[in-house]
Order: sequence, then C-alpha cells, then structure tokens
Amino acid sequence: MPSLKAIVYTDTLCTPDECKDDLSAPAKKAAGIPEVTSFAAVLALGKAKPLEFTMPKPESIAVLMYTSGSTGDPKGVMVSQANLIAFVAAVAIGFGGVIMEGAGEVYLGYLPLAHILELSAEFFYFSTGNMVGYADPKTLLGGPERAYPTGGLEEFKPTLMAGVPKVWETIKAGAQAKVAKAGPVASFLISLAIEMKASAAYSYRKTPLFNVLLKKFKMTTGGNLKACLSGGGAISAEVQEWVRTALDAPLVQGYGLTETCAGATIQMPDDMSIGIAGTPIASNEITLHSEPDITDQDGKPYMTTDTKHSNGTACKGRGEVWLRGTNITGGYYRMPKETASEFDADGWFHTGDIGMLTPGGALVIIDRKKNLVKLKGGEYVALERMNTTYNSSPFVHVENGGVCSYAGHELDRAVCLAQCKPEALTQVADTLGLSYSDPAELCANAQVQAKVLESFKEAAKKGGLTALETVVGVYPLVEPWSTANGCLTATSKLMSKTIYKNNAKELEIIKKKGVK
Repeated sequence: MPSLKAIVYTDTLCTPDECKDDLSAPAKKAAGIPEVTSFAAVLALGKAKPLEFTMPKPESIAVLMYTSGSTGDPKGVMVSQANLIAFVAAVAIGFGGVIMEGAGEVYLGYLPLAHILELSAEFFYFSTGNMVGYADPKTLLGGPERAYPTGGLEEFKPTLMAGVPKVWETIKAGAQAKVAKAGPVASFLISLAIEMKASAAYSYRKTPLFNVLLKKFKMTTGGNLKACLSGGGAISAEVQEWVRTALDAPLVQGYGLTETCAGATIQMPDDMSIGIAGTPIASNEITLHSEPDITDQDGKPYMTTDTKHSNGTACKGRGEVWLRGTNITGGYYRMPKETASEFDADGWFHTGDIGMLTPGGALVIIDRKKNLVKLKGGEYVALERMNTTYNSSPFVHVENGGVCSYAGHELDRAVCLAQCKPEALTQVADTLGLSYSDPAELCANAQVQAKVLESFKEAAKKGGLTALETVVGVYPLVEPWSTANGCLTATSKLMSKTIYKNNAKELEIIKKKGVK
C-alpha cells in the first residue's frame, strides 16, 4: 500500500507481555516500511509543538465515514460539520419532547463509532448535555459469557437505545425464555397481559395493572427507557409490537444511510403504526422517482402515480427514494465519478432504495434498485454477486436459469433456489443409495440438499464470497425458469420476484435454514 506512510497504535487493554516490545523503536524501522508510532508518542509530539487551534467552518470535513463496501470497494463519505449539526438539530426537533436537555438522560453506546448511526447519536446526546454509557453487543446483558455482575443495560439504565432488529429479537427471545421457565400459568398471564396492553395502546389507553405484571421485562433494560430506535433494516411487526409493549417504551423505526449522516426519516414516538420508516426529519426533504424498468412481484413498475402496492396497501406513489437537505453529505472522497452518479446537480441524493409513501405521508422501503439486501443483523449481501458465483457449481443448470439467492430482514443468513442438472442429482442419489422414480423427487431430499450445499460452499470459497454471502440452505429445482413462465427476461436475466412467487413453497421451506 504505497499511500500508507505511518501507523499509530495503542496498547490500551493489552497485557504486559504484549507491551514488552517497543514497536516504534528505531530498530524496527526499514526502508519502504511505514513508520510505526505509539499513540502516547503522538500526544507527546503535539505537546512539544503546540499550534493555535483552527476553528472549523460549516463546510469543513468532520469525518470520512466509509461505507461497508458490500458491492465493491468501500467509499469514503465526506461528512461535513454542517451535516452533523443539521442531523443533531433535526433529532432535537423530533425527540425534544422525549429526551430533555441536561436532564440526566443516558444513551447506551455499544455499536462501533465507525457506524454512522452510533457516531451521530452520540453527538446528539453530547449536544444536549446528557451522558453516554459504553458497552458492546456481548455485554448488554449480564450472565455467563456476558458481563459480570451486571450488563450495560442494567448498569447504565439508558433512557434511549438504538439497535438493529436482531438486538430487539434477542431481548424478546431472552425474556420469553425466562417466562417459559416459570411455568404454563405464568406464560399464559404474561402473554395475555402483553396482548391486552398492546390492544389498549392503539387507543392510547393507560394500563397500570398490566404495567405491574410486565415490570420485570422493563427492568431488563434498566427500567428507564423512554424510547427505542430500530434501524439498519426492517423489523418484524411482531417484534416491534412486543418490545414496545413489554418494555413500556415506544420502539420506532428510522431510515437513513451513511450518505445522509444516519438520518432521513424517523417514526415519531407517539405513532403506533407498524412497518413504516417514518416521516422526513426536519433537515431534509424527500421525493420519489418513477422506475419504469423495475417491477414488483406482480410485474408492475414502480411509479410515482401508483395508488396501490402489490400487497393491496394504499399508497401515494412508489419509486426510488431521493433525498435533499443540509444533512445530505457532499459525496465520496476522491471518487468524482461515483459522486456524480448518485448526487445530482439539483442536490438530490439517489439512494437506490425503492420506497412508497403511505396516505399519511410516511415512507415504507419496499425494494432495492440494486440487488443489495440487508439481513436481520443489518449486514448487506449482494445477491447478484452471489448468483454469479454459485452458478459455477457443477450441480447448477445455468441454461435453465441458474441460481436465485434470497436474503431479507427476517433471515440471519442467505439461502437460495437453484436450477440443478437432473443427472447431477441422480448421481448423488445413487451414491447415497437413495431410491427414486424421477429426479424431481430428489429436490426435497435433505441428503441431496446437503450435498448441493457442500458444492455451493466450495464455490463461495473459490469466488471470494464473505461468510454472510455463503448460503446456509439450497433448494434444488429441475423445472426450468424461462421467458414463458416470466422467470427470465428476453436476455435470460433473472426476474427474482417472479421466481420467489412461482417457487414460494420451496422458498418458504429453505428459508427456515436461514434463521438461527
């Protein structure tokens, strides 16, 4: 890496044995090797040569926040001072009635600061004169192989907490496991209390009795939560309702990207809707752009004139989500071509997400322009890249359509449907000693599926796919996808939504493999 000139290291939390060597000693230096310097030495250099502080300007770059790079090399998003201030001000407007200034509020920070949501959320809390307590995902709760004697939630008792859907699912699953141990009567009473309280919440009715029954749930997060935010992917309706009911704190969804300084839309704490990403924050505006070449599962294009979604839900238009405002960043560091393709001359950032607006003006994310999908934990997987890689498996019948991968917010790992060569399946069956009258019978056989999966894992390794892009389940198919059944375009490209619909039975079966 010719551009790398120096490496600054820290020995914080290192053992004495790990610190015994001075990595920055002259003997360690060599021609062409970056200079290695300790963080303590860097601080000493600054103290020895003090310089006058330079006040930043609104347009000054505050941080280069790199994207995950799921579809290629990570891009350095240029986040300015003005972008951060705009986001902080917008959150203050939206949540000023919940998070009070200088009132001893506590935010629990456990995501890395290299995550734009964590960085921006902490800046917001600092701006209000409140506190941030630090933990990590493994120390949120107390217990064996976690934190001892208490976890971060119990220790810091946060008033606001943000997390990806998987965090909330973990909290829900842990609480339900404890209830199950208490016996069937306790399980029934708790379930009834949650059901009745959730019903009452839609009418904005108070439920003091149910609050007493559910008090232990509330205390698992410290007992002081005023609001919870779920981001990084869509959360299931069941989990959203359970969390906000059992924890007695509104769980809202938000939508944003690194390019928008974490925020774009957010659901208000008193909004009882399920499945929406909320309305625009005060620092940006939103518009939809028609996409006539991208279709839903019914084959209908996403247009701003649409009045109904494919599931029958009423809407006020569908299309690519475009955003513009003071929290929208200035583009990508030293990547003018990529910046020009996603940030237009009128200031609109083209997100690549397909959304629809509800009659009430809230945004719902329904698709992606690029086949890039988030898993439950908020991680992206590139489906097109996966399909191309798995097509190299000797089992795959490329001419019949090849591989169609699937990922979504309800899965921990990706799975796929695969057009397989009948002779390859029968060869495996003969080796395993399986009886069959037709190759199609072998598609549902667990042993055959396991052999196909082994081949796919080998292809993933050879193709350089990440662990998350390595599927954990494959359902073989022998009935071809074609232009006639709408599964392929005239140029033999996959129509994934049609495939998901046509092979819904097989997809639902294999999706179970993707849930931990």
